[in-house]
Amino acid sequence: MDEIKDRRYTREITSEYATRFISWGPPETWDLDQFKTLENMILESTNVMVNANTLKRFFQQRTGNPQLATRDALCRFLGYAGYTDFVRKKTRIEDAANAASVQRLEEDVHETASALSAPPPVHTTPAHTPAPVAAPARTQRSGRAYIYLLSAALLIVCGYLLYILKIKDLYTDYLLSKIEFSVSDPKGANPLTVTFSYSIPSPLLKDMKLVYEEANGDTAEKLLTHNEGKVNATYIYEGDGFCYLRYKDRTIKTITVENRRLGWSIHTRNERKGIFRTVPIGQAFHKEGYLSLPLDSVVPEARPGHLFVSYIYYKEKLVDGDNFMFEARVRNAPQDFAIPRSDVMMYMLSDTGMHGFALNEAGYAYIKFISGEKSIKGDEYNLSKFNFDASQWHVMGIRVENKHSSFYLDGEKIFQIAYTKPIGTANELILRFKGCGAVDYVKVNQLNGQVIYEQNFDTKLP
Repeated sequence: MDEIKDRRYTREITSEYATRFISWGPPETWDLDQFKTLENMILESTNVMVNANTLKRFFQQRTGNPQLATRDALCRFLGYAGYTDFVRKKTRIEDAANAASVQRLEEDVHETASALSAPPPVHTTPAHTPAPVAAPARTQRSGRAYIYLLSAALLIVCGYLLYILKIKDLYTDYLLSKIEFSVSDPKGANPLTVTFSYSIPSPLLKDMKLVYEEANGDTAEKLLTHNEGKVNATYIYEGDGFCYLRYKDRTIKTITVENRRLGWSIHTRNERKGIFRTVPIGQAFHKEGYLSLPLDSVVPEARPGHLFVSYIYYKEKLVDGDNFMFEARVRNAPQDFAIPRSDVMMYMLSDTGMHGFALNEAGYAYIKFISGEKSIKGDEYNLSKFNFDASQWHVMGIRVENKHSSFYLDGEKIFQIAYTKPIGTANELILRFKGCGAVDYVKVNQLNGQVIYEQNFDTKLP
């Protein structure tokens, strides 16, 4: 697909975003806060990180050729399967217009042929009538044959160009859409072995491969030699790994593998720099009886700007993910190396879904509630009325009962969501901070008040 087409599709993507976020105004007027909001919305929906500056360059036409991964994530957020799906659906509209153009061209050619084949008008007088001449008839037949040959050549050239520019790409896209790629049990205790299943059309097989990526960034490749099959892979590094199904240099599908350490662990991440590290939980212990990771435990290149620290507890079959209570006392203060806006987040997760919410001092930019398949993102709900001060200790809580979720701040219900798809047995809780943050205690109860898990961090964890 040439650069001119890419630019046109870029404008069409921008137009769809302008329509969806009409309340923000034209994309060229969006500021960095709005692009940061969009960055987080795309990350939540697609699990793909596209940073705010990249989005700003894309929407305000400051990059000549945006990366395919950027366009793919933007299209997935709009509801398409990806950039290829977006192009294919737009191409169908163009093909209908091209067919009408070809029909008009044929009509014009036939009209021209008819005009050229008609005999020129002959002026006669009563006194003299010229005898018929045979030569003009031969000239007319030669002209008609020339028009037919020209028309046939033109149709052949148009058909060839249509095949090269459209049909071949459409056929490849069609075959790519028939690919099946899935995984069983993509989350579990470290080390984690998972099984990937695939089904690929034969014409694509020679250009297909799997790329495994560990949480520390190590990668390995496997060429596929059969149209259908299953392959096993073991991930040995704690954190989120990936498996990419690639056609030539294009990533067709991505599966996330969640490799967890049993018990407590700490994940440090700078999404914009692509830096991820794990830290032993013991490094965050404070003798005052709470967790807060020292900044010098974070690699220096990950510290500035967009550092997120997550305190994670993982246990198989921790609690019924559709009926439980979860609360934690948290803080994100300057002494906890909070980064401005001081985001604080809490989540309860299963293998198939999650419940959780996020707060910050801005009151709108990063607020989000999620429960099952339902979510509230960005500026859809404004909590500025609470004047949330992250530098003070707060108790955040989630109560889920029969597919109804309620979210609490210091004992006050601030939002509720009803969802329809159960998430099943929960096995992971996460407390995440922009900066290092602090956790005083964690408690998980059944709805009848029975304690399932409780940790006060009074003693150092191993």
